[in-house]
Amino acid sequence: MRLLDFSEANCKNCYKCVRGCPVKAIRFRGSQAEIDEQRCIACGKCFVICPQNARNIVSDTMKVKQAIGEGKQVKALIAPSFAGFYRNRGGFLTALRKLGFSEIIEVAAGAEMVTERYRRFMEENDPKYAISSCCPTVYMYMRRYTPTTAEYLMPVVSPMLATGKAVKRDEVDCFTVFIGPCLSKKCEMVSYGNEGIIDAVLTLEEISHLLSEEGLDPEVLEPSVPDVTAGKRGRRYPVAGGIAEGLSGTIDRMGYDVIKVEGMTEIREVLKEIEDGSLDKAYIELSACSESCIGGPCVPENSLPVFARKQNVKRFSVMGWESEGRALLDGNIDISGTYAPTPIVSREYPESDIVATLARMGKFSKGDELNCSACGYNSCRDKAKAVLEGMSEVEMCLPFMRTKAEHMSDIIFSNSPNYIFLLDEELCIHQMNPSAEIVFGRRIDEVRGFPISYVADDAIFEEVAKSKRSNLNKRTVYDEYGIVVVQSTVFLDSSNQLLIIMSDITDEEKRRDELQSMKERTLKIAQKVIDRQMTAAHEIASLLGETTAETKIALDKLKELVLMEGE
Repeated sequence: MRLLDFSEANCKNCYKCVRGCPVKAIRFRGSQAEIDEQRCIACGKCFVICPQNARNIVSDTMKVKQAIGEGKQVKALIAPSFAGFYRNRGGFLTALRKLGFSEIIEVAAGAEMVTERYRRFMEENDPKYAISSCCPTVYMYMRRYTPTTAEYLMPVVSPMLATGKAVKRDEVDCFTVFIGPCLSKKCEMVSYGNEGIIDAVLTLEEISHLLSEEGLDPEVLEPSVPDVTAGKRGRRYPVAGGIAEGLSGTIDRMGYDVIKVEGMTEIREVLKEIEDGSLDKAYIELSACSESCIGGPCVPENSLPVFARKQNVKRFSVMGWESEGRALLDGNIDISGTYAPTPIVSREYPESDIVATLARMGKFSKGDELNCSACGYNSCRDKAKAVLEGMSEVEMCLPFMRTKAEHMSDIIFSNSPNYIFLLDEELCIHQMNPSAEIVFGRRIDEVRGFPISYVADDAIFEEVAKSKRSNLNKRTVYDEYGIVVVQSTVFLDSSNQLLIIMSDITDEEKRRDELQSMKERTLKIAQKVIDRQMTAAHEIASLLGETTAETKIALDKLKELVLMEGE
């Protein structure tokens, strides 16, 4: 089951998730980020730093509501770190009871069981390195990425699982719900061998939403006490070094140095030193989150600041509850754990493939490899390997894409037939393209920094600069250069610059003039033809008139002659 992933609609290709991921378990397909579950260690770092909050975490909220609705015995197993998030800790417990939880159990009680098993293991085996294994993210990292160090994980389950086992032993059909700020507990719950111990995991963030839905404010509710309570040793677990405090007698007696490490960067370093054999005998407490569990990735909004949480946990570990609940009876419960290596095997690629991939990213020499880490990888070669593995895309190289875009802009600028000027806010020439250089008879290195008036009339440009409104598609004649252009003067608001683009229409204007001249000549010729036709018509009409008159006279005379002969 896919427990963690990104919301597809929100991903904006900023690559912060890759940069933040300590194991580079983020795959990009079609510019969309997704989590590779086989590589992921569920640290939640990618979700915490995502500026789009593009996270998709499978929630057990509906499962819990359904179990409560069905009348099951739903037991809340509250992580020791909860004490850091609420000033009114008892009010938080009352709020959980109002949500329908039948019992509330401190997981700190299970932590005390774990501490006892740690002590026993160290005394019986005296390992060179004794590493606590309470953080699922840590043991997932060790088993997958530094498998030779997994043998130093003390073979005991986490306090969550220890508590779950104890609760299920007493009431096998109950519904157990772990509540805490940890994301990786969702993965631990369903990992092989742990099925059925914990039925649901709710983060404090999810609990906060449930409380808001029901209109419950823990800080104002009457306080109550857990049904199962713990002691100081277990309640110190969320604070860095808190586990070691519960083992201090054994640690001192057996000559262990205490090394407490927080954050994945430091964890990788200390594990490397273990692999190298650089460290002497030590008890090593590893926490994936800064400030250990109280710095978990799934905290409610508007929570107390992290060091205030730390103070709360420390005070609570000393003060405890006003009254105590019953103890968690562990008896002979088996809480041993197995942390066998499950290494991630990375494919090795020939140098020729890496070189070819680097070339696709515009890296043709060592000097081209900036190793800027903008893509999320530590070096260009690491990025090339990720591309070959299908984890990354060539387009994720931001310097390459920027250079490509700038190169395309340069191609357009340099080869455009239009005349292009870029003026600064003082109307001085900042840039002009080769076409403009040819027509205006000036090279850019000769006129850069000179006012545009040095080259052309600046009246229009001054008007645009003053009004900050672009003047587009204006027919302009530059008689001194023998050109006619359609000129667009664009005001660039972000930089107070002017971009001038001139499209030369001189030839079109000449053709238009020639066409107009041809029309005028044709009209003159047509007029002459018409005039000649009219003249000819008049002459013909005149001749026809004279001929007709003469004919009439002749016929009249012939008529008279005929009449005279008849008499």
